[in-house]
Amino acid sequence: MAVLLDLIGSSVLAAFVLLLGLRVNMSVVASTGAAKADLNVQESLVDIVQTIEYDYRKIGYGVTDPKLSIVYADSNRLRFLSDIDKNGVVDTVEWWAGAPITTMSNPNIRALFRRVSGSAAVSAPGLGVTQFNMAYRNVDGALVSATYPVPTANLPQIWIIETTLKVESPYQVADQIMGYDKMVNAAAFWRQTRLASRNIKRHG
Repeated sequence: MAVLLDLIGSSVLAAFVLLLGLRVNMSVVASTGAAKADLNVQESLVDIVQTIEYDYRKIGYGVTDPKLSIVYADSNRLRFLSDIDKNGVVDTVEWWAGAPITTMSNPNIRALFRRVSGSAAVSAPGLGVTQFNMAYRNVDGALVSATYPVPTANLPQIWIIETTLKVESPYQVADQIMGYDKMVNAAAFWRQTRLASRNIKRHG
């Protein structure tokens, strides 16, 4: 009888140890997946931001009257003039966010597009954009328009482009803060509130 009880006790203890090991393994796998997703969205965000900042800081470059460089502006689309490739020819550069991509597991992801001088639109570097918004301010920091698109008469007043960008993973991963039983999309957020082209400011 004592031997039987020892066997039962050993089996129960072994089961607990096995479950503990499985739980630890699941936590390690979840943590690794979450860390990888966080890294991916951060790298994607950096790639997009670098391209946006390069383009936006070139607004008005090579343009006769830089104050007329911005030709269209709304909350998620911007079209402006610049000799973006420094070849002596003024280009029309456009950035905008497309509609949500319904085939993705994350229904909020949309493509972010860039087009130069009427050429075919290309997706911006990086993946997983879920938010791309802009607001436009004058030299005093006040909004140039309360409605979008910005009225044509207000476009020359634009001095600062306030840009908000959010990138999320296409799949959900374990939440490292709330607990590994909660699944979320890894996310990275960027907001630039003082982005201004020196070409516009020089002639402001």
